[in-house]
Amino acid sequence: MAFDYLRQTLFFFRQHLLSLAAIQLPFLIVLAIANHMLIGSLIDTENPEAQMNAGFVAMLRLALLPFYLGGTIIYLQSVIDQRPVHPLTAILSSASSWGRLLITYILNAIAVSIGLMVLVVPGIYFGVRFAVADYACVLERKGPFSAMKGSWELTSDYFWLLFQGLALLMGVLFLANVMISRAFADQLMMMSLFSVVIDFLGVLVTIYGFRIYCVMREEQTT
Repeated sequence: MAFDYLRQTLFFFRQHLLSLAAIQLPFLIVLAIANHMLIGSLIDTENPEAQMNAGFVAMLRLALLPFYLGGTIIYLQSVIDQRPVHPLTAILSSASSWGRLLITYILNAIAVSIGLMVLVVPGIYFGVRFAVADYACVLERKGPFSAMKGSWELTSDYFWLLFQGLALLMGVLFLANVMISRAFADQLMMMSLFSVVIDFLGVLVTIYGFRIYCVMREEQTT
């Protein structure tokens, strides 16, 4: 069944490619430029300047992520409601959930990181069980803890469906990133360009997770 939803994910991606690109690419390009200019040429990771610049890029990514992730989620829901919004409208609408989504993302990342450090498997398990917290945070306007609790409860019966699709998509993207990094190890500009492409393709993960989230909500209302 996961493959059926994966096909739907790819179909949606193709149908709405331009709108999704308009929402995400401006932010991803800014992040790629910042990464290239600030830490792209600093090979020595022990260098204080490199560490400071890396910290700045990480903070910038966190600051921008709720805009393009939240905007994407709002756009996905607008399509389901058969009232697609303009990409700029989706981005601006995401501002109201910026703080909630940022904290939800950070808490999710912390839970997954702790799980990975312990035995790896718990990290993967937490990642799947909290996979729909972002959607609840943006669309249901839930607070971070409430969204994560709701995600934990909703995903109980959909763990394997989520796991199969997310693992396949993230695995392919990870392998693509590794191959590109090796192929263009000495070409920072090309690596920056391809990093934008790989980051943008990560929207497939968001679409797949949203599709399963919709299935969960439909199940709740019947």
